[in-house]
Amino acid sequence: MSILKSGLCVALNDEVLIKLRSNCIRTNVDFLCKDPEQIVNITGIAYKDVISIRNIILAKYSSMIVDGGDFYHSIIECSTILSSGIKSLDEILDGGLYSREVTEIAGDIASGKTQICLCTCGSTLTRGIQTVIYIDTGAGFSARRILQLTPNCSENFVSRVHVFDVTTIYELLSVLDKILALCKDGKLDFYKRLNLLILDNVASVVYPCLSNGNIVESQGLISLLSQKLKYIATGLSVAVLVTNNLVKGEHGKKVASLGRVWLNVPNVRLTIEQNDQYYKTTRKVMVTKNNRGKIGGSCTINFTEHGPIQ
Repeated sequence: MSILKSGLCVALNDEVLIKLRSNCIRTNVDFLCKDPEQIVNITGIAYKDVISIRNIILAKYSSMIVDGGDFYHSIIECSTILSSGIKSLDEILDGGLYSREVTEIAGDIASGKTQICLCTCGSTLTRGIQTVIYIDTGAGFSARRILQLTPNCSENFVSRVHVFDVTTIYELLSVLDKILALCKDGKLDFYKRLNLLILDNVASVVYPCLSNGNIVESQGLISLLSQKLKYIATGLSVAVLVTNNLVKGEHGKKVASLGRVWLNVPNVRLTIEQNDQYYKTTRKVMVTKNNRGKIGGSCTINFTEHGPIQ
């Protein structure tokens, strides 16, 4: 809590404030932790004034009481679990991608990250009237591939997915601002029904600003990007799926790129790697971070050229 200030109420004037501070009562917490009679004895302040100050502090700074059952139901109503369209992947994700969370897929180039994004996009579009925003940084979006990955997805799904092509972090931030504004405005049905935002691939737009030599600016841009993604996830109850690259970290171990500023952004992180050098279409996916569950789970998926991921 903040420090005690004169003028908080009529009883808390400069004279009373001096008496409190001279007895090491400087913050609201210090005041509330002491018994009112004890404060009267050590400061000489009138008892009715102590009670008046105490009531004002409690009224102004205490949290509102919320019924546990009502809070639980409000969370359930605004929470959604979206299937990735890959059964084995959903199993290690405790059902799929959760709204209000940022899920990251980190892997090497051509490891299958975009294929998983397209499959998740198609799977989401097969459910009712849900909509998807796909932010594409490397021309990886393919409507034809979505139809191959999710045969149940009707061809009119195009009206329920908006694709934004971005090449710089500034364009990306501008697109995110536009999405936030349209969602808050609430006039367009598409943004009212938004359930999934996919950003594929975040590293390709961040790398150029990391190489400009201005560390402070680049770290600030990454921090701003992470704040916007987090707000879209939590503030709009949207599932956010981001792909990232792997780089060599300490002791040669591969880790997600973008450094420590980005490290705590994803709620869930999946690492994808080639499972066997002789089977180029097989990948192993591991849960390397999970804020709400266990880590270490893994599955093997097979990328087929003209059909669903198995």
